[in-house]
Amino acid sequence: MRRMAKFMSLALVGAMVFSMPVMAKEVGAPVAVYLEPESDVGDPEITVAAIAEDKLVDEYMADAVTGIWDMDSVTPVAQGGGVVLDGVKSNVTFKVQKPELSRVYSAKDYAKSVGGTVLNVVKIDTHVGFGVANVNFYMPGVAGTENIHVLHFDKGSSTWTDLNVTEIRKDHVVVDLTEMGTFAFVVEP
Repeated sequence: MRRMAKFMSLALVGAMVFSMPVMAKEVGAPVAVYLEPESDVGDPEITVAAIAEDKLVDEYMADAVTGIWDMDSVTPVAQGGGVVLDGVKSNVTFKVQKPELSRVYSAKDYAKSVGGTVLNVVKIDTHVGFGVANVNFYMPGVAGTENIHVLHFDKGSSTWTDLNVTEIRKDHVVVDLTEMGTFAFVVEP
């Protein structure tokens, strides 16, 4: 019995040692994924899927980003469908994911340079092609009176490009996207 316990201990230690490099991703610090006390979600597959996206279970279930490493205050961003693709209403939903930590730092630097504040930084993806997508992002807490700019990170030039924001109203920011990638929501003076 003692040999089996010793073997299991060594196997677990070995697994931890060899898995450490896999866990060190650019996304940021380790993310704790758990079931919130008020949540009735108990499906282990959902928990595993949330972990794979570095999200809390509630974030995963809502396809939203509600918190980001190295940001104390984050305005949640979600996208629930109804995207207008090239002028035609669709039933397409865009996937909202957490960005790389380097993009968060870059967005914060940009916002600071213009005297603004970052509300959130997200990575957006979809399975369909388009020329221009008019996307309604749900952002609870937005009053509708802020000067919100949505910026796209251009990997080639490592710069942020201002996008066409078509509407800002209570809890919503509507913007035209021309490609997928990382986007920052910044309130500017």
